[in-house]
Amino acid sequence: MQQHKKQQPEYPVNRECREKTETTVNQSRRKALKTIATGTAAAGAMALTGKWSKPVVDTIILPAHAQATNGAAPVGTTTPAPCSSTIVGACIQVHLIDAGYIESAEIGGGVNPARASIAIQGGFRSNSPTNGTHTYTFQMTTDYRGFFHAIQNFTAADNVTSIDAGWIQGPCGTDDIGLCSDMPDIPG
Repeated sequence: MQQHKKQQPEYPVNRECREKTETTVNQSRRKALKTIATGTAAAGAMALTGKWSKPVVDTIILPAHAQATNGAAPVGTTTPAPCSSTIVGACIQVHLIDAGYIESAEIGGGVNPARASIAIQGGFRSNSPTNGTHTYTFQMTTDYRGFFHAIQNFTAADNVTSIDAGWIQGPCGTDDIGLCSDMPDIPG
């Protein structure tokens, strides 16, 4: 019978050899790190030898996407936005009954150019000898033809005898309005 011999490594690995190799590697690493640190310190010292001063910025050029964003406008260059639709023909139509009191008051008008879905706010004040004055405010929206209207009904107990101090607020501001004799043909 043949006995198998353990194969020995080609190169003898012993403790002495391993320690020598590790020492050589550690010394090389230390030497490399010292060289890098020395070079960095020298470069830094050379950069700081001249007198340092704060840089002067004359202009700043923004990238295209930053120029297109909506930032605050410089002082003195703001321009008011143009009005989209102006109020036309706004007034208050009063409906009297024979007993001498007002049965209803209708506020209405239109916008030019005619556009649908424009928010309009308006109102008026009613006067009553027995109940004093009341202010009525209406939120309206223009229809497909550009017309808007709202109606306020009163009873005999309200005893409203006059309407005054009407106003309309549209996209271009607020206007005072008064009584009218004929309202535009507005469906109820």
